[in-house]
Amino acid sequence: MPDRPLRPLGVQAIEDLVRDCWVRESGPPGRRPDRNLPVIVLLGRHGSGKTTVLRYLSRRAATAPQAGHDFATGTLRPHEVVARLAFRLSLTSRGLHFPRLIHGLVAVDPDLLLDVNSPDRARRQLDKRMREARQRSAGLIPDALSEGVGLLNDLGIIPVPGAGLMAALLFRGLGPRLLNAVSRSGLEWYGGDGAQAPLDALVALNERSRSEDPADQDRVDRLLCEAFLADLRAAYHRRLGSGRDRNCLVVLDNIDQGGGSRFLSLLLEVRESLARREGGGCDPLLTVASASSARAVPGPFDPGPAGLRIRDPHQTSYDDWRAGTPQSPADSAWWYAVQLPDLTAGQVSRLAEAIAPRLPEATPLVHRLTYGHPWSVIRMQQAAARMIDRPDADVRLRGILDSGPPAGGVTDADPRSGRATLRQEALRYLLQDMESDQLAGLVTCAASRDMESAVNSPLLADFSPRIRETLLEETAQRLWLVAPLTEDAGTRGGRGSHYLPTTGPTSHPDLLPDSLVLQPWLWLLLLRELAARPPGGPYPDWDTAHQRLHAWHAERKGHLPNAYYHRLSLGRVEEVVARLEAGLHTLPTEAWLYELYAITAAPMREPVDLSDSATHRADLLARELAPDAFRHHRALALLVTSLWLAVDPRNRLPNARPELNFTISASFRDLAWHTDDANSAVLRSEAARYEAHTP
Repeated sequence: MPDRPLRPLGVQAIEDLVRDCWVRESGPPGRRPDRNLPVIVLLGRHGSGKTTVLRYLSRRAATAPQAGHDFATGTLRPHEVVARLAFRLSLTSRGLHFPRLIHGLVAVDPDLLLDVNSPDRARRQLDKRMREARQRSAGLIPDALSEGVGLLNDLGIIPVPGAGLMAALLFRGLGPRLLNAVSRSGLEWYGGDGAQAPLDALVALNERSRSEDPADQDRVDRLLCEAFLADLRAAYHRRLGSGRDRNCLVVLDNIDQGGGSRFLSLLLEVRESLARREGGGCDPLLTVASASSARAVPGPFDPGPAGLRIRDPHQTSYDDWRAGTPQSPADSAWWYAVQLPDLTAGQVSRLAEAIAPRLPEATPLVHRLTYGHPWSVIRMQQAAARMIDRPDADVRLRGILDSGPPAGGVTDADPRSGRATLRQEALRYLLQDMESDQLAGLVTCAASRDMESAVNSPLLADFSPRIRETLLEETAQRLWLVAPLTEDAGTRGGRGSHYLPTTGPTSHPDLLPDSLVLQPWLWLLLLRELAARPPGGPYPDWDTAHQRLHAWHAERKGHLPNAYYHRLSLGRVEEVVARLEAGLHTLPTEAWLYELYAITAAPMREPVDLSDSATHRADLLARELAPDAFRHHRALALLVTSLWLAVDPRNRLPNARPELNFTISASFRDLAWHTDDANSAVLRSEAARYEAHTP
């Protein structure tokens, strides 16, 4: 028995779903072996581990029929894809034959030119080619078989390299009696509708295969895909199929490239047609695919910006798929989109243990920066491993994004890019294949707290209507929009989350909208690009972007926290402190805390200065940007600048006791002591969230 492969982290629920669909046994009451099977599409951003998961699932199914194909390696016609899948399935299962597909492949062999002006001669030519394929299969030797496998793996060759060789390979291993029986059943299928004799139908197929008419090409693809599924249905329905307790597993990588979605849509149309014609029941083909864009999946529809119903792994099950399938249109009912999970902090720590003994100490920084994006976690850990044992490790870790990529590590960055920093390499990888105008628009949108405000405001006025109208949808389909973080102590190095009230008498009157935001890791990378833009360029620089957003929010009722959020990003700390000083005396203290955290979540143009400690920099910012407030409301001014700096995880080092926490805690306690109008108990409780916890 082969060794059990190591499961990628966080995909247990996905494996359970695939296994439930893979096993054909009757199981619970009413469960049929030929029940409908979903097309499971694993959606994930670039670097989320899609290919790794597919390989793992394929290895777990190694004892049953399974095959795979990567659409990123080249564009193939649908019938060329099923030919490769059939070959690989036949290698992994004794007794799994494809007579219908074989005859179709022989008929569409580019080397076979039939004389359509002489039907009798054309039939003789075709019959001869069929016999040659059978004879060739009997004479195949291992070297020739290996040559055929090599050709099949060369996915850049189009059309199918030697359909005659393909047919011979699929015929291989059959004894004379079984070979004749299989061949006869495959030939007769082409005359099953009674409209033409089988050989005449194949002659017509040959003629269409050489046509450049798209309608003829579609008919060829459809017929051979139908032959493929009909072969699978027959293999599982005949007597020999009684021992087949597992469905065939096909893993298809990158269906958002190379015509992958078109192939699957056609296969599902054929599945529907065959099921109606043969009286119900599903073919035994379980497909697990992957894609980096929700655009690859035609349904079911969801009203969110991605336009697709996407499930988290913990929600997935066969019953969940059935419950969410629409009645119409039928083709979207087969699809089941599941988003691959990001890594938890515990999983990041487990990965770190395998790289360096002390590397788990950097887990809080790595996880808070990347939010568990797998590729980014590995790159960050490789960089951190070079720093963690040095005496000045905390200083080096604060500068980790501007370090070079790890030497000798596997990299997907363009080798011609020169000495790229880690953040530049990451941004290039995460948004690969995005148009330059779209990327420029997304960099601009990073100035906004949420994407809806970015596209609804004048922020993108410098961009074409196409960018303004499609950027939100494009970003959502690339899976880079997430629910907003809850702004409180938990996002600034303290303890606790979701504790500030959003309803009732102590809630804030102007709550932030629950609009989707850029994933925090991507947001951080985009902000660095925005900060580097010079003024007067073709796109808004930092100041212009935040000025536009501030003016737009300031004109709207209920947008006060967002208006001051952009004032803070512009460095107008004096005005922010004045607003918060007034609110401390007029708002319930819990509501005031909500406003404080909402405003100080604003991005900073230069969040990290390696030449200065975060604590000292908070003091300098308060003195320089809010001199009046520093003189008259020092505790509040320091609290604002400290929380503003603490937004960036690099300013929350060392992990065991972030240096800013003392300043934040002391400021809250000072406010509790000197502000008569505030609820001092609430302020002291907030201070405690930033103090060292001793068990």
